[in-house]
Amino acid sequence: MTTLVGVVPDPAADRLCLYYMVSFPGRAEDNILCLAYSTDGYTWEKPDLGQGHNIVMRASGNSMNWGSFHPQAIVLDENEVNPAWRWKMLFWGRWNPELPPGFHIAVSRDGLSWDPLNNRPIITNANDAGSIGLPNPLAPVGPRESSLLLYQQTWRYNPTLPTERDNLDHMQRVISIWTCDPFPGRWIGPTQILAPDDQDAADLQFYWFVPFPEGDGYFGLMNIHHTTDQHLDVQLMSSADGWTWERELDREPLIPLAPQGRFDCGMITVTAPPVSWKGKRLLYYNGRATVHDHQPYYPAAPLPSPANGIGVVELSPTLFR
Repeated sequence: MTTLVGVVPDPAADRLCLYYMVSFPGRAEDNILCLAYSTDGYTWEKPDLGQGHNIVMRASGNSMNWGSFHPQAIVLDENEVNPAWRWKMLFWGRWNPELPPGFHIAVSRDGLSWDPLNNRPIITNANDAGSIGLPNPLAPVGPRESSLLLYQQTWRYNPTLPTERDNLDHMQRVISIWTCDPFPGRWIGPTQILAPDDQDAADLQFYWFVPFPEGDGYFGLMNIHHTTDQHLDVQLMSSADGWTWERELDREPLIPLAPQGRFDCGMITVTAPPVSWKGKRLLYYNGRATVHDHQPYYPAAPLPSPANGIGVVELSPTLFR
C-alpha cells in the first residue's frame, strides 16, 4: 500500500519532492520511505538515487508490539542553523530493540539520506497519528519561541461514543500539542487543544491534524473520523496563535468523498499541508475505497481498481485569506 507523507518544493531544483511510504501487510519490518519528483505537480517520476531505487529510508528491522515503521510528516526548516538538520521528519518506529516503539525525529541535510537523531523515542504512548509543523514568527501570540511543534492524537473518555465498529471503546480521539525549544532539546506536553464539541455529531472524532503557517497565523487540516460508518474526511481550521482553533467552511468537508467506484470513495486523509507551485495551491491526499476498519464503504459493490492511492486537488486562491 502507498501512503503520502509529504510534498516539499526542492530547494536545489525546479521541482516538487513527494515522499511516500510503501507498507507491506504482515511485514511491518519491510516498510520503506520513497521519493518521487515532479515539475508540474501532476505527473511524477521515481528517480534512481544511485543504487537502482528511489528509497530514502528503511525500517529498522526491529519487531514492534504495536504499529509499524510509519513516516508521518516532513518539513524543510529554512531557519535551522545546523545544515544537517534542515530537513526534519516525524516517524513512528523502534530504532532500539531494548526500548519500546514510539515517535522519533529523523533529520537530513538534503532530503535524500535520513537518520534518526537518536535511538530513543521522544514519545512512547501507543499512537500513530501525529504531525510536526514550524511556528509562525509573524504570529502576534502563541508558541513563537518553539523550534518545532508536534500535534498528536490523544484520547479522552467518552461513555456516549458509539463503539460497534471502533477499536477504542469509549475513548474519543482528540488533539494535543507538544513544543520543543531549542531543537532537539526537551519536548513539553501533551496539552490538549482540540476536541469535538456540542455542534458535532455524537460519533465524530479528531483523528489526525496537519497545521501550517499562513500569513500572520495558522491554518490546519483536521482528519475527521466518523465512528458509526468508519469513514474519514477533512475539515479546515484556522488559528491566530497555533493553540486556539476555529472551524471553517461551516464544518463541511474540504475534500468530499468521491462517488462510488473511485479509489477515494470511502476515506480521505491529509498528512501534508498544501503546497504553492506554478501559481497554484495544490493539496495532496490519501484516498481509499475502504474505511478505517478496512471494510468497503460500499459493501454491495466490488472494490474499484485501484482501491487506494494518492490524489490531488487545486484549492481556491482565496481560501486562506
